[in-house]
Formats: sequence, structure tokens, C-alpha cells
Amino acid sequence: MLDESCLHPVTTTTRSLGKVTVNDASRSELIDELYMTAREAAAELGVTINTLYSYVSRKRLRTRQVPGTRQRIYWRADIAHAKALLWKRAELNGRPDNTDITLLTPQAPFYRGRNAIDLSDHMTLEEVAALLWQVDEQQAFGAATPSVPVELSGMGNLLSHAMTTDKAIALLPFLEHANPRAFDLSHIGMCRTGADVLRWYAAILTDTDRPSNEPLHEQVAKHLKASAEVADAIRRLLVLSADHGFGAGTYAVRAVASSGVTAYRSVLAGLSIASGRESRLGRSEGIRQFLHEVADSADPRSVVVRRLRKGELIPGFDSPQPYEGQDPRAEAMLRHLEKIFGSHSLFKKVERSCKIVGETLDLYPSFALVNILFGQLVGLDRHRVLYVLGRCAGWVAHSIEQSQSGDFVAPSATYRGELPVPTGN
Repeated sequence: MLDESCLHPVTTTTRSLGKVTVNDASRSELIDELYMTAREAAAELGVTINTLYSYVSRKRLRTRQVPGTRQRIYWRADIAHAKALLWKRAELNGRPDNTDITLLTPQAPFYRGRNAIDLSDHMTLEEVAALLWQVDEQQAFGAATPSVPVELSGMGNLLSHAMTTDKAIALLPFLEHANPRAFDLSHIGMCRTGADVLRWYAAILTDTDRPSNEPLHEQVAKHLKASAEVADAIRRLLVLSADHGFGAGTYAVRAVASSGVTAYRSVLAGLSIASGRESRLGRSEGIRQFLHEVADSADPRSVVVRRLRKGELIPGFDSPQPYEGQDPRAEAMLRHLEKIFGSHSLFKKVERSCKIVGETLDLYPSFALVNILFGQLVGLDRHRVLYVLGRCAGWVAHSIEQSQSGDFVAPSATYRGELPVPTGN
């Protein structure tokens, strides 16, 4: 094992290790050879910085603090071992990792080969859904709306105070049975059902008793009594939320879709995963708390410094792979929101806190933080999350792709429990 003394400076020669300056070039080279920065380690494992931190205890990654700084470096051999285990698990699980839907690059996600940031400048969610589903928009999103089950009014009252995702989870099976065409699992049939699912989710999100054929972003804007420029920001956010590769929710959607269920049931699976404690939606409470602290503080810097002194993570600054630095979706939305809310006190405080976190930790606001910030700026109830409406379009796309492939997702498992006791003849 490396002698810890190699971490201590002894000469005046300096060299940069990420954001940290380490003295003595030879010792610095030794550190680079044996250790990795947090950003390098996370990139090597294909995980977020926060996930890397959780691996320290779960996967026994050895780490050292660089003297005189807050930065920690990670034993390179442990990272290589963890990466090998992750690859082995992926191979054994037989995950459905092949897709033609979305390509993730450090610059932007690409929907069917088209830059999602560029698409958000002019496309509606319906148009992006049609692109992802490979269908003519009017064939999927026609004038006809899905039937309303008679049980809906009673259940709506029962679920009136529930989160939008919980309402949808409870209602989707009833909505499916009220619309028999949902059981048409042909490509065009699933596209039409996907349109019904999006319209139903918009109705649930806006507390409307029946789905509408109005543009989805306009339905949300009408619920908020929002201006035209806010309605346009809603449209942009929904487009950028549509898909983002193979997260846990998307994997669940594809696994369920492979069994031959309708888009209602596949989206229900995605919603169930999205509500989990470790999902991005499940971790949103920490982001909300951070934003409330920033809003209530006269000096946003004090909020960041206080958390750093306690050794706490700053929630909402864990952009996923493959982004190197800031999530381009978050960056694009923040630029647009500045045009609308640049003089708003909350926006200015959050902007300042983001600058401090960037200068101190070299971390930048995530798309999740921007989603929640936007919701607070427009007065959206905390139980209503806009990005899920957009993500439903991607989940339907994955449901269609998996269903049409005909492949059944059946991960294998390695038994590690108690072995049978041999018995005599």
C-alpha cells in the first residue's frame, strides 16, 4: 500500500490535480499513477459523483483526503476492480441495452439522431413523441380523446391530495380497461395508446376530469394561468425531459413491455420506479430543501459554506454521465429562464449559489435542480413534477421498441445462498 507521506508536499514545485494543487512533481506523478480524482473515478465507472460517494462504503473504495483541501482522491486499483464487477453484472443480467431511440453525448442527447437541445427551440412534446415513436404525429395524436371510465370521479376524490405520480399509478389500470384499443399492440396501435397515456397524464397533472387534445404544454400553462413566454418554457422543458437513455425506470418499462402488456402498464412501471427513494424524483426533496434554504437566506453563499463545513453534499449538482461538467439540458434551460426570470429574487439567489458551488467544487446544476427551480418560479405545486409528463413520451418509445423487437427480457441470476445438504442413498 502507498505510504500516506506521498500525499504531503515537500518542495515548491506545483502541479494541478483537478482543482487541487499538489507540490513536488515526482510525488504528484505518483499520486496520478495510483489515485484518481472524484470526477475521473466517476467517469471511469459511468456513474454520478454522488453515486461514487455511496460506493465508498458499499463497494469498499479506498480514498484519501488531499492535505489542505476538501478534495478526496480514490485508489485507482479499487476503481478498476469496481468497474470489472459492474461490467460482469451487466453481462450476467442480460440488460436490453441496444436502442435506436436516444444517443447520449457530452454535448447533448440526440433523439433519433437529432440534437434534443435544438429540437427544444421549436418542437412540441407531441412532435418529439412522434419522432421517437417513428409515426406521423396526426396518426397518433388525432382529434379523438380516450374514453373516461365511470369510476374516475370517485377515485379522483379519494386521491385528491396524492402526488401526481401516485394518482397516475392508481388510475392507469382503470383507464386502460376503459379504452379497449389499448390492447392493440401493433406499432400504430401502441403509438395511439401512447398518445392517450400522455393526454391522461396531463389531465391528472392539471386536475382535469377528462383528457384534452390541446397541445400538452398549453394544458399545463392554462392550469397555471401562465403567460405565453412561460408556456414556451414549459414546452422546452417537456421536450428536454422526453428521454435520457437506460435509467432504472426505462429498464423497468422495457422489461414489462417485453411481456406483452400495453403502454399503460409499461408507463405504470416507469412511474413506480421514478417514485423510489433512490430515483432522481425520490431525491428531489433534498433539492427542494436546498432551494428553500437559498430562498430564505440573505446571502446564498452562507448556505453553501454551511453545508460544506458540515461535510454535506450539495443536492442537485450531480449531472449524469456522459456529461463532462454541466448537463447541457440544464444549461440550455437556465439560459432561457434567465430571459424570463432574470430579475426574480429566487432566480438571482439560486444563480449566485450555483456560481459558488461551481467555483468551489467544480460542480454544476443538474437538470433535476432546474426542473424543481422552474416549478417554484411558476408556482407549481410540489406534488406536480413536469419532467415526468415529458419522460412518458420516452417510456412509450422504449415500450414500443422493446415490444416490436419480440425479445423477452429475462435476466439471469447467480445463486449465492446456502448449498443443499448431501443425503445418502
